[in-house]
Amino acid sequence: MSAIRDDEYAAVVERERPLIQATAYLLTGDPVQAERVVQLVFAQLYRRWPRVVNPRHEALRAVVSAARAPVDLPWEYRERIELIDGPPPTAASEPIIADLLKLRYSQRVAVVLKRYVGLSTAQIAEVLEWPIDQVRPLIPEARVALAAGHPARTSDAALSQELSDAIPSDTRQSRSSADDLAHGRRLIRRRWIQQASAALVAAVLILVAGVLLAPTRPPVPPLAPSMPVATPSGQNCDPSEVTCRAKILFGWRSEMAAVAASYLDPPGRYFSGFGYAYDKRYDMPSYWDGQGGALAFEMFRLDKGATEVYLQVATSRKFAVRCGATTRQQCQQVRFLDGNSFLLTETTSVRQGMEVQYSPAGEEVITVIAHNTQRGQILDIDRGDLIKLVQDARLHLPKR
Repeated sequence: MSAIRDDEYAAVVERERPLIQATAYLLTGDPVQAERVVQLVFAQLYRRWPRVVNPRHEALRAVVSAARAPVDLPWEYRERIELIDGPPPTAASEPIIADLLKLRYSQRVAVVLKRYVGLSTAQIAEVLEWPIDQVRPLIPEARVALAAGHPARTSDAALSQELSDAIPSDTRQSRSSADDLAHGRRLIRRRWIQQASAALVAAVLILVAGVLLAPTRPPVPPLAPSMPVATPSGQNCDPSEVTCRAKILFGWRSEMAAVAASYLDPPGRYFSGFGYAYDKRYDMPSYWDGQGGALAFEMFRLDKGATEVYLQVATSRKFAVRCGATTRQQCQQVRFLDGNSFLLTETTSVRQGMEVQYSPAGEEVITVIAHNTQRGQILDIDRGDLIKLVQDARLHLPKR
């Protein structure tokens, strides 16, 4: 299977690389930077290869994202130093390249994808991940700027030909895919090492936390009538002990993260980790004393992920996070035709932050918050996905 995968990948790279590299050159105006962008794009494409549906479309989207600034290649372990024999290279001599670099980046992307790659406005909107109404004005704006002093560029055919003529001859030619294949394999090995390291760190943290957070005060006699009696945990240990609680919580969070991922990331392409901190939003001591409380965790992507999902299950609204406090959005109560009632933020985009709170049968309160915390790959989910998630009967608190 690996050999078949590599053969398919190699055929696609050799076919698509000239177009992708030419696009990167038109966006950056620098053949060296364009080559580095394309190396990164195809290495990442190999890592996702079994799940890639449209290689050209995904490669173009990745090029647009990466070509904004110089890229760091994961397989370069030493500082990059260039030895230049003679004077430094001069800027691109083609007027169209210099004029492209004067445009706003979004305008540059739109006109290159339209007039060189040949995409429709709707396809450009998909690549940019923008609403089509925001993309439509970009092309005429770019055309006006490029035509200033160059009236011939008002012709679609003339502009397309000038863009094509500006591509260096070596960029137009296909080449062996061996280097791209090697880079992709290195990227996969690097990801395996990162995931193994993250798992090891998580295990060490749980062990250390169990030791450091162990109570130092003398234990209360187990039969003291004033203390609540813990219910069986299924872990063959006493939940009043921090080490036991760590075992219970790890199993509970693993199970609940799998439930959440089944709604928000069914193919398993985005989330690669989950974790929590020792504070009241994640682990309330009162829950373990039988006084009520809440447990929670966060899901995230280890490798340049922007979207994080916070899930909390509380014994009552008294212990649940206040709807809207995290995303600073207004919440409203909505009752559906099936009789279910939810507290929802009015936002429907993960970019703005979305929150859903649900209390089945007026008992446990389940809260899910999805929001972007940094720049990076965004998870394509909506409020409807969160509403479906909170209704899953498997979301519950563990036994104490």
